[in-house]
Amino acid sequence: MNRFFKIIFIAFLLFPLFAVAQQKQAIKSTTQYNFSEMWIWEYTDANGKMAQMAIYREPKLNYWLLTPDDAGFRETDEMTLWFLLKPNGEVLQAYQDGEKSNRKKLVKHQLHPVKKNKLPDYWKATGKSKYFGDTFSGFPTIKGLEYKVSYTKTNDKSTFYLATTKADLSMLSLFNDLNIDAKLPVRFPKDIPGNFITLSEYSVFPGSGAVRYSFRYISQTEYYIQLVRLQDSAVNIR
Repeated sequence: MNRFFKIIFIAFLLFPLFAVAQQKQAIKSTTQYNFSEMWIWEYTDANGKMAQMAIYREPKLNYWLLTPDDAGFRETDEMTLWFLLKPNGEVLQAYQDGEKSNRKKLVKHQLHPVKKNKLPDYWKATGKSKYFGDTFSGFPTIKGLEYKVSYTKTNDKSTFYLATTKADLSMLSLFNDLNIDAKLPVRFPKDIPGNFITLSEYSVFPGSGAVRYSFRYISQTEYYIQLVRLQDSAVNIR
């Protein structure tokens, strides 16, 4: 009987330590995302100068990461640290509030990607092809097929080179629809399936100029972000 009471007494003493350990586990858990690819496009800006847009990719989860300097939206958005784009339409925006002790905060936006199974009928294949990319980082070149697009209500005309890919680019195509300051300098077509990569576009808009951009290459990289969840309710950023 005495032995039984001793066991109960020891368990009573150890219970607070066990509870504290469980509390610490619940209070703080870190999620890290590692981005191992960088996809790069070259474009002509509004001043006629050549520039680059670089976007990070996490291939296992098919997440995209946009940073202001690499993706090219620093001039329109000074506080954002990065955007994390998930294939389910969720967009996480990390930013630093300069007016409140430089605290880092996180905001969630929601896009609504619609799955498309084929190219629209007004996309006409020409039979021409062209290779894009560079093999210096171990990724193969990509064969693009040429498509011509004419718009019935305007005189606008576009020439695209497309290829299918394992990546889902639908979130990149929809990103500029968000009601925020940040905008990608390259606007991908929204009316094509997400597994198509736009390797180049040359569009002529009579009276308002032209759009020109081209895919450069994919390179290997190491870039990571960490989300620290506190008390299962608030998300901070490291």
